[in-house]
Amino acid sequence: MLFSNKLVAQQPAWDDTSRVSWGAGMELVEIPSSVDGTKQKAFLYRSKHKDPRPLIVSLHTWSGNYAQKDPLAREVVALGYNYIHPDFRGPNNTPSATGSKLVIADIEDAIRFAVRHTRADPGNVHIVGVSGGGMATLLAYMNVRFPVKSFSAWAPISDVEAFYWESIGRKQKYAGDILRSVSTDSLFNAEEALRRSPLRQDFPIALRKDSKLFIYEGVHDGYTGSVPITHAIHMYNRLVGELKYGSPSLSVIREKGRGDRDLVSEPDMLNLVTRRYNPAADPGEKIDGRAIYLYKRYGNISLTIFEGGHEQLPGALALIPVEK
Repeated sequence: MLFSNKLVAQQPAWDDTSRVSWGAGMELVEIPSSVDGTKQKAFLYRSKHKDPRPLIVSLHTWSGNYAQKDPLAREVVALGYNYIHPDFRGPNNTPSATGSKLVIADIEDAIRFAVRHTRADPGNVHIVGVSGGGMATLLAYMNVRFPVKSFSAWAPISDVEAFYWESIGRKQKYAGDILRSVSTDSLFNAEEALRRSPLRQDFPIALRKDSKLFIYEGVHDGYTGSVPITHAIHMYNRLVGELKYGSPSLSVIREKGRGDRDLVSEPDMLNLVTRRYNPAADPGEKIDGRAIYLYKRYGNISLTIFEGGHEQLPGALALIPVEK
């Protein structure tokens, strides 16, 4: 299908690419790629504490890069953590970006660079991202070899092929970005889009046995935001389904979800998508002051659907399981 420039809407707030002054203590560094030798830039903060401190790896959004404004940066500095905000081939509108193998290598290179060049505790490394950064967080979870302690994916894209068609329907620029990323001509390459999708990649179960994955999504996303909540739900179901039943097949997991309370059933998912509310939810359960409409957890994997849209909540850093 051809993409028309007429199908372009204003990008959401969480894909804002504005650049700001990063303030004292933030260093602009260059990290040589372990794959092709190119230098990827990043902003790095070295904790002033002499003892080992946590490392926060904050990943930029779909249209951003290393210089994009990051709401977490100031709080990380105040807490005295180490921090890196890396580039990984820039905005998701080229073949080298958008979930490519280069992207995954760049993220791992950034982690290892930060551990080497700060007093970071290598057992206390945490990745966090929202929107396109949420997708990058899921890509890291599925591929990075470094023993990251936790991954926090906010409003993530998990299926690039689905997001292409959703963006066509919503008249958003992301369809054109995906087309330029996965196709060598004007026709959409669905197979390549699926290869770049965390949802469809191999789950390194043994590697992640001691890592935690938190998936967060506002229930109004897809209506007031750009990414339907189905991306978060399908990713949670895929991982938990494979842990429980040994199969990565989405159709098998869907069938198991009919009677498994650890999974999100199709009726429950449909109700959340259409109602944007859950009358069965406990009104006392909240996250950062927001109502929780659905919470699922199995092992070290959790899913939280909250009252909100396409966003990362202000208290996101406090939710990361950092060892103080």
